[in-house]
Amino acid sequence: MRRLVWLLLALLPGIASPATDSTKQHELDELRHRIAALRNEVEQASADRSEAADGLRTSEQKISDVNRALRELQDKEQQLGQSLKKLGQESEATQAKLHDQEQLLATLLRQSYSQEGDDATRLLLSGRDPGDIQRDLEYYGYIGRARARLIDEHKATLDHLAELEADTRGRETDLDQVRKTQLSQRQELDQEKQARQSTYNKLSDQIRAQRKQIGNLQRDQKRLSRLIERLQRLAEESRARKSSKSSEPQHGKRVNDVADASLAGLNFPALKGKLALPVAGELLARFGQSRAGGGPNWKGLFIKASAGQPVHAVASGEVVFADWLRGFGNLLILDHGNGYLSLYSNNESLYKQAGDRVKAGDVIATVGNTGGQDEPGLYFELRHQGQPFDPMSWVK
Repeated sequence: MRRLVWLLLALLPGIASPATDSTKQHELDELRHRIAALRNEVEQASADRSEAADGLRTSEQKISDVNRALRELQDKEQQLGQSLKKLGQESEATQAKLHDQEQLLATLLRQSYSQEGDDATRLLLSGRDPGDIQRDLEYYGYIGRARARLIDEHKATLDHLAELEADTRGRETDLDQVRKTQLSQRQELDQEKQARQSTYNKLSDQIRAQRKQIGNLQRDQKRLSRLIERLQRLAEESRARKSSKSSEPQHGKRVNDVADASLAGLNFPALKGKLALPVAGELLARFGQSRAGGGPNWKGLFIKASAGQPVHAVASGEVVFADWLRGFGNLLILDHGNGYLSLYSNNESLYKQAGDRVKAGDVIATVGNTGGQDEPGLYFELRHQGQPFDPMSWVK
């Protein structure tokens, strides 16, 4: 019986809750606004006439946005599912603890009843040996305090179980809302894809013809160079503000090795000879190769791949551009530091936004044929201090 008393002296642990901070989100929103303005400035600064592929811009941007929202909802659904699983496990453990406490209380009550209570006056008037009376008084004191502690702990356990049940109901409501939103977003995505296809069918002949015009290709390259120049200037301004505050493959070769997290801890210069390409597929165009029909040589690689295939970051870095750009469709640019940039274009969807930090191997986009590209695939460039260089000279 005395061992039972010591078993009753445990207390419940406390619970801590994390805090949130909106400052970082405000800074990200401001950065994205500046980059969107920069994109408009780059396009307005050129004397380009409107191109047929511009008619695809709205739908292609919307498809990218909806797909990114769906991916975020999938992540949230997974997190809610994990939370519900943990809540269920904690609830089961709490109910088991509640059952044990009730069993202990019942044992104490039966023990007290069988001894006809533990009244101190009755003991003092019993005529027994004073030493025995003192020992019994101390024993009953232990029992009384243990009973009181157990009752308090039992109440706290009941309260905690009620909190768990309320939290579970709230998470289930959130999960149900996420699934309803996903359904709505998928319907919107289907509508946007139909709208894009309809527009593309009307303009396909013009788009193909314009993509072969040397003048358009030259303007695309100049536009991209202007964008990178201004992004570098923006990055330098941002760094200044922060410091004030504180072997060549043959044509058609298959690409199999894709960037993964094993390169996440390396600075970009250390990746030379270790780099993996962002997507698996067929290498149809390489750096420095002449274009069919003339025009500027290729400044990067074109890897033919299936639409919707994941595009991986080749190294860790920060997203400095994620938007639609004429000639390149949905374009994402990563800044890896030390003047190195990687560019991923013609994507169907961009999963990251300007200001997001990514690790090597992270999925940042999906393969598409945006910007008027004939077939799905990824156009990929590497640049240092604004100048393109051959990615294959860095590939392992």
